[in-house]
Amino acid sequence: MRLPATAVIFCGGRSTRMGRDKALLDWKGKPLALHVAERIAPMFERAVISGSPGLYRGLGLRCVPDLGGSGPLAGLFATLLDAQTPAIFAIACDMPFADPSAVLELWKRLKGFDAAIPISPSGPEPLHAFYSKRVLPAVGRALEGKARMTGWWGECRVARVNAAGLPGGERGMADCDTPAEWNTIRRVQ
Repeated sequence: MRLPATAVIFCGGRSTRMGRDKALLDWKGKPLALHVAERIAPMFERAVISGSPGLYRGLGLRCVPDLGGSGPLAGLFATLLDAQTPAIFAIACDMPFADPSAVLELWKRLKGFDAAIPISPSGPEPLHAFYSKRVLPAVGRALEGKARMTGWWGECRVARVNAAGLPGGERGMADCDTPAEWNTIRRVQ
């Protein structure tokens, strides 16, 4: 059974610290974003990419461009607006160790809440989280006010989930923002 939600692989961003597009980094012979999609998308009724169709068309999923904003909050707003399911699972394109069991656990934690977001020692992991379409108005207001990705949480019921308690723990949320982090992740393969 597939989850009645949409998997959204967040590509784009400027990748300034990495120096090149993280979504297109080679991971075992394919783009990193494609690896993440193949690992997570089969669990869901639908899957899309949040990012520019011109850049990511070759990944084989429909792309949902941001609606005039910038950053992940604009991508969250656009993909929630686009979703034909009651919820989305947002995941960054640079999380190759995402654990499907952790995704299922987060899905269970969404019940009774508007979002289920892991919290790691470094803070919230909003790009490894579930969002109900009910958060759309609050996300829209946060986007208009140029707020951060977490700027709308006070308006909604957010389940804050201890990342260490999820299957795969924090390793499943490991991402890479710099060449050094990328090299570390590649060694762990």
